[in-house]
Amino acid sequence: MPQKKNDTNESAFKNWINADLVARIGKHIQHHYRDFDAKGFNKLSEKLPELEMKPRMRLICDFLKTHLPENYTEALDTLIAAAVKPAPKVKPLEGFDLWAFTEYVHRYGLKDFDESMLALHEFTQRFTAEFAIRPFLIHEPKKTLKVLHKWTKDPSVHVRRLVSEGSRPRLPWGELLRDFIKDPTPTLELLDKLKYDEEIYVRKSVANHLNDISKDHPKLAVQTAQQWLKEAPAKHQEKIRWIVRHALRTLLKKGHPDALKLLGFENNGKVQVKNLLLSKEDIRIGESLQFSFELVTTASAQVMVDYLIHHKKANGETSPKVFKLTTKTLQPKEVLSVSKKHSFKPVTTRVYYPGIHYLEIMVNGKLLAKAPFNLKK
Repeated sequence: MPQKKNDTNESAFKNWINADLVARIGKHIQHHYRDFDAKGFNKLSEKLPELEMKPRMRLICDFLKTHLPENYTEALDTLIAAAVKPAPKVKPLEGFDLWAFTEYVHRYGLKDFDESMLALHEFTQRFTAEFAIRPFLIHEPKKTLKVLHKWTKDPSVHVRRLVSEGSRPRLPWGELLRDFIKDPTPTLELLDKLKYDEEIYVRKSVANHLNDISKDHPKLAVQTAQQWLKEAPAKHQEKIRWIVRHALRTLLKKGHPDALKLLGFENNGKVQVKNLLLSKEDIRIGESLQFSFELVTTASAQVMVDYLIHHKKANGETSPKVFKLTTKTLQPKEVLSVSKKHSFKPVTTRVYYPGIHYLEIMVNGKLLAKAPFNLKK
């Protein structure tokens, strides 16, 4: 996707849906449905500049609803054909090109369950249907779960990944699956069938899904991870250990004792932080804070080292955010020197407020050293 140097990530993604894409979608659809108003469709391009990405996609979806056959199944057949059998000499649709197609199923497909499932099976192999399947999990959970169990054995890695990703209870930017937040047992049964998948693409989704569960059911998440580690055959141990480590990351950041213990990061007082030094006590927004310290052990220990920045908020209070540093196995009396540069360059995801902030060092979930610094405009 071509970008200008000054484009933000948001504007770059927004510009994915442009006049060229609208023209291509129109050509592919008209190739399979001669009555499609491609000229009228192309006029949508005039409205794109004033819209962000999601409204652009919805604008396309709205037009498809009013200009494809009124019968949902017939309209869906046209969209599938446009995605699977492109018009000659026209660049095929792929990735975000197809977002409006999955949105069409999301909005209008609940009453035609079987046809919608077939469509999502096709679309997700070209652009993820993880958002489009969620209304079906909310309104038809038993029927949809039955399909997902079948798809855990699908030959397509994208379909298998959809099983885990689409059913994540707290999928970012997706509708919350409140029933599964309350009781994650049904989706844990799906994860159990996918945890040994040969593709890291699927296993990473399994880990992210279990991480979602850990936010509401930490004890269950740790128990599940423990069971998976216990039951995994030798040939799958490495896969499961990676999944568990990734899945429990939120609990590890919070210093959850059972999660730390399961992964060998026991909080037993073997490690000390010494000589915590800051490059300077006054930092301007846009600059970086450089800091260093030493870890000293009295016995062999596996250590997970993080640091926290306690950001000042608009109301004057501070809120901590955890950042990863390193994971090491230290020998008795070994001294590990650690240094890091933390940027306070303005970003779209955080507003910096001037005032006293704090740097804190955490080892195996235990806060061991803290130092203040002053952030200035």
